[in-house]
Amino acid sequence: MPSSDRMRRDAETNLRRVLDAAAEVFAGRGLDATLADVAGHAGVGVGTVYRRFANKDELIYEVYRGPLVRATELARDASEADDVWSGFVRFFERSIRDLAADRGLWELTTGGFNQSLGWARGTPPTRLAQLFADNHKVMGAHLDKLVRRAKQAGELRADFEARDMTLLSAAVQATITVDDQASRRVLGFILDGLRPRAPS
Repeated sequence: MPSSDRMRRDAETNLRRVLDAAAEVFAGRGLDATLADVAGHAGVGVGTVYRRFANKDELIYEVYRGPLVRATELARDASEADDVWSGFVRFFERSIRDLAADRGLWELTTGGFNQSLGWARGTPPTRLAQLFADNHKVMGAHLDKLVRRAKQAGELRADFEARDMTLLSAAVQATITVDDQASRRVLGFILDGLRPRAPS
């Protein structure tokens, strides 16, 4: 194999190792993890990471671009479901599981990292900031539609707002790490509480 081809293949292998390691590190430790943490987990030198990513924001962008797009697709599918309550429950359950399994995704989704964008080397976080803004806008539109349709169908209490999902999601996630059965019970209680109250 020509040396140039071998170097290209080695570079691609290292890139995949870095991305896989970053996904695991950010999921477990959150976005405060450093590029050195990622490099150590990948088994490469930190210089290898910096050669591919100018700063941590760029690495976060590559790791979470796909998951954020999939999250908006999940919300869109729920908002368009024929059975709007089933769509609501399906989205709520799935998003809770996904966020509980990935601390970094939770921080991005809830805005826990957005105030730190661009800290690395003073580089403007153009791509990550735009990804975050686009996700927030599109996700918000889908969830507003989902909540509106659920209310119109008489399946969701009138005082519920889309932004309440974040708070209720956090409540269920807190129990997932303790006991899966307990988290399902809590989720069931929450979902029951979201149904319209019967006239007194």
